[in-house]
Amino acid sequence: MRLNFAAVLLMAVITISAGCKGQHMEKKYNWTGTVSAPEEYPVEVYEGALIAPDFTYSFDAIWGTQNTGWGNAGGIMSVETEAMEAPDSLKFTWLSHVEKKFYTGSWALDRGRIEKLFNDGFTNSLTGKKETYSLIKVGLAPGGRVVVWLSGTGFQTEVGTFTAKETSITPETAYESAKYMFNAGFSDRTLADDSIMKPEIVARIKEDGRPEPRDYDHYREKYKWRVSFQAASNVRPDEIFVSYLNGEEETLSGAAVSANVYAARAVPRYLILIWQDADGKKSAVRIDPFDLKETPEAFSKLGTGAEIDLVVTLNDQKNAARVILKNESQQITLQRAKSRITQIAD
Repeated sequence: MRLNFAAVLLMAVITISAGCKGQHMEKKYNWTGTVSAPEEYPVEVYEGALIAPDFTYSFDAIWGTQNTGWGNAGGIMSVETEAMEAPDSLKFTWLSHVEKKFYTGSWALDRGRIEKLFNDGFTNSLTGKKETYSLIKVGLAPGGRVVVWLSGTGFQTEVGTFTAKETSITPETAYESAKYMFNAGFSDRTLADDSIMKPEIVARIKEDGRPEPRDYDHYREKYKWRVSFQAASNVRPDEIFVSYLNGEEETLSGAAVSANVYAARAVPRYLILIWQDADGKKSAVRIDPFDLKETPEAFSKLGTGAEIDLVVTLNDQKNAARVILKNESQQITLQRAKSRITQIAD
């Protein structure tokens, strides 16, 4: 039986297509990893890894002590690989200096969610261009709490939360480069080092104490709220950036500011609101910090079932602002929220 050329070509296309379907072509992304730990709870990296099917991003003792602040990036090690698949698992072991304990664990990551966030990306409000996440942060908090975020310009999104277990490591079982962690008084010397525990951190601990380990769970509680801006009629909000207690970050600009929708968000840690006058000049009010006790308590009083407005009101001179939380039935002034206003140069 003879086949004409068109039939042979069709069969070849079908064969190639079937072969491609049998080989799942994984999309690759450009990402690196880092460690995040609270300023009040420095940690020492022992070993760990973000693991993708085609790549392992490793952590070990060379990372040293980390306490850049909850949700903030620590050190970053560059890699030669330019594009990797999304990670599907995490393992980590670390020393908590304050608790003087080692924690360890290994967990599956929600690779589908990570890939979706990589693919969806976001718009960089400064350039107006589409970007995506490029940094994966592993947060290590007291009590063995672990949080993983994807981070990009103006956005940071939680993609996993886990609990590690205490573990025992001895000088005899430790690998050579990590044996320094077992020197007598090592954690005490670390906590006394003012290049790690900076004077402002020590002063804050003396005044308010360290956050309780359970506070890092409370930081993840969310409320349905939005930022509202009140000022003279010739002033309009242009951009809003919010950093949340749970380590997430969000930037609203353009249509998102105009829509100003209520959404499930954690309690704010600080925010920056940029506005524009009728003549096009831009200024910004920065609420930094929100008080760690006053603000969560105020959100809690208003409740998770209510739509809440965080209202930033400029005075007539546009040189001071006050902040209140309100729902339909009550309002609370945030007396301890600190604000400052600056003009933005052209």
